Amino acid sequence: MSFLDSLFSGITAFVREVVTVVTDAVKVILEEVDRSVFGKAATELVRGATKRYFSTAADLAEEEQELAKKLRKDGRLRDADLERLRQIELDREQLRKEMDAAKASEATEKFRAAQDELVSASMTDDESSALLGILSTKVCPACGGVMRIRQGFVNSKTERTRFYWQCASSRASPCPTIMLDPQAEQASVIRRPDADLDGPRGRRVETWNRPDVLAKTHGRLRATLGDEDEEIVCPKHLLPMKLLPKALAGGRLLDSYEYVCMGVNADGRACDHKVTVTSFPQVSAALRRRDGRGIIDGM
Repeated sequence: MSFLDSLFSGITAFVREVVTVVTDAVKVILEEVDRSVFGKAATELVRGATKRYFSTAADLAEEEQELAKKLRKDGRLRDADLERLRQIELDREQLRKEMDAAKASEATEKFRAAQDELVSASMTDDESSALLGILSTKVCPACGGVMRIRQGFVNSKTERTRFYWQCASSRASPCPTIMLDPQAEQASVIRRPDADLDGPRGRRVETWNRPDVLAKTHGRLRATLGDEDEEIVCPKHLLPMKLLPKALAGGRLLDSYEYVCMGVNADGRACDHKVTVTSFPQVSAALRRRDGRGIIDGM
């Protein structure tokens, strides 16, 4: 049984044991990565390789959108158009494999470069929430693809959020999800120090909810509207998703925004894949990806 459960591009790793000596854990993680398929491919990939794949994904999405316009105009597609749609899906499947490998390799490179700064933390809901929607190296047991953490509704009895692993592929028959209960995991998170994840949660919650912190954080998040986030990728169109206001925004920080894919399906409908922003750790992670500072250390 391997030690490493998953590696994320945010210089974060989930491991299957309680870690007390971080340097030893990092050494084991890197050894496992080097033996992995994506670790062996890392030398063939250059820094920023995913940008090249995003460009190809955008070309495929644009072509699919043009075919959707033709369908709306003519009411049907020619055989050649239908064949092209099938080829677009095949091209996407190959692109998905290459992008998964590139993302994993970039995550490895960043993790290796930051190894002297890393700390160990217990698996918690906040740790999981900070990584919502981001591709990991966790392998889907059904198809062999990569997985990402998604979240469901809050349990009204326990007041805890439901988390699960979801395959990032876009197969016609979706792969089964895997439940994730952070509090039940005998596991650790290896990552950089983070003021929004370290220390007593009560103290962090108190800071997050201070009126001056809320106002500044809300303003900073609004400033990112329309920006592409290259860590939040649509599983169908393989495009970086954009942070936009929700259709029924409540006006508060945690009920107003979602990541949206700008792709259009072959039938002309907008892509329905979204990642809602519902927690302070998620907001902090988004801000940190943009300008290197989260909520608390951004004050």
